Amino acid sequence: MTLAWIALRNLARNRRRTLLSLLVVAAGSVGILLTAGFITFSFQGLAEAIVRGGLGHFEIVRRSALGGSADRLDRPIEHGLEDWQRLRRRVEALPEVAAATANVHLLGMATAGQATASFVGLGVEPERQRAMGFTTRLRAGESLPPVPPLIGEEVVLLASGLADTLGVGPGDWVTLMAVTPHGMLNALDARVVGTYTTGLQDLDTRFLQVPLATAQRLLETPLVADLVVTLEKGVPLERGAAALERLAAGHDPPLAVVGWRQRAPYYRQVRDLYRGIFWFLGSVVFVLVVLSTSNTLLMAVMERLRELGTLRAIGTGRAQLAAIVLCEALWLGVLGGALGCLLGLLATWGINALQLQMPPPPGAVDPIDLRLALLPQAFAGTVLLMTAVLAVAAIVPVARAVRLRIVEALGHV
Repeated sequence: MTLAWIALRNLARNRRRTLLSLLVVAAGSVGILLTAGFITFSFQGLAEAIVRGGLGHFEIVRRSALGGSADRLDRPIEHGLEDWQRLRRRVEALPEVAAATANVHLLGMATAGQATASFVGLGVEPERQRAMGFTTRLRAGESLPPVPPLIGEEVVLLASGLADTLGVGPGDWVTLMAVTPHGMLNALDARVVGTYTTGLQDLDTRFLQVPLATAQRLLETPLVADLVVTLEKGVPLERGAAALERLAAGHDPPLAVVGWRQRAPYYRQVRDLYRGIFWFLGSVVFVLVVLSTSNTLLMAVMERLRELGTLRAIGTGRAQLAAIVLCEALWLGVLGGALGCLLGLLATWGINALQLQMPPPPGAVDPIDLRLALLPQAFAGTVLLMTAVLAVAAIVPVARAVRLRIVEALGHV
C-alpha cells in the first residue's frame, strides 16, 4: 500500500505530463466504449428485427423439409405439417412459449393487366402475427385483415417493388398463379389491400403476403409449411429450445426445431464483420496507448535517475523500484480508464439524445438509427483492460529501473 501511495504522489509531481497520459488513456477508453456500444446496439437491433420480422425465435418443421440445410427460408409444402393445429396447441401450452403461428411458402407468378412478375410469397395468420409482435412496415393502404377471407374475396399485401412492377396499388386486383403439390397450375384473383417494405430492396421486388387460407386455396392443400414460435419475454433461447425439442421428440413424421440464428446467415455475417472491426480498432487503440504511455513512463524514469540511484544506495531493492514504476503505470490505467468511462457515458447519452440516423446499408431501404447501448460490464471491462494495457506499457520502464547502476545513477546529470 505504501508503494502504491508513493507511486501516486510521483504522478502528481509532473501534472502536465500525467494529465496528457491520462487523456491518452481516456481517449482510448472512450473509443472502445463507443465502438462496443454501437456494435452491441446493432446486434440487438438486428436480432430483434429478424425475430419480429417474421422468423420468430424457433421454427418447427418436418425434418424432411430441411433438405440438408437449416438456413434455407423456403419450406416445400410437399413436406408440410398435417396435424399442425394440434401441434400448435401443444406448443402454446408450454410455459416457455408466448405464441405460435403457421406459415405457407409460395412461389409463382403474379399478373395485373399486361404486367407479369414472379413472386415469393408467404401465407400468414395476421391476427397471430400481431399478437406475437411481428411488424409490417406499410407504405400504403392497410395490413391484411385479421379474419380469414371468404372464397372469392381473397386479398394480398404486396411489397412496394413488386407493386411498382405490376403497376398496382391498394384497391386494384392481381392474379396469383402457383403450382400445386400435385403438379397442377392454379390461379386466384386477389385484391391489393396495401403495400409494404421488407427492408431489403431485392426482396421488395418479389415478395408478397396473403392470408393463410388464401395460400392453402392457391396450393389446394390443408398443409402448412412450418410453425413459427416466439418465447415469453426473458426466457433464454436454450431453455426454449430444450422444451420444444422434448415436445417434438417421438413425433411421426420426425420434426426439427430450428433456431432463428440458423435461419439467418445474414446475422452471422454481420456479427463476424463487426467483431472483426472491433478487434481491429481495439488493436490500434492498444498500440497507440502502449507506445504513448510507455514513452511517458520511460521519460519519468530517466528524469529521476539520481533519485532512483539514491533509493538504491540507501537499501531499496530492485523489486521495490520495479513495483513503484509499475504502480505508477497501474494508477494511470485505473484513473485514465475511469475518466474515459465518465466521458464515454456522457458521449453515449449525448449521441442517443440527438436521435441521429445513418444512411441505409447497401441493399436496405430505410435509414438506421445511430444509437449506443449502455453496458455496465463494458465500463468495468474497459478499466480492467486499460490497467492491463498500462502494465504492458510499463515493461520497458520497469526493465530500465531494474538494470539501474547506483554509481552511474548518482552521477547522472
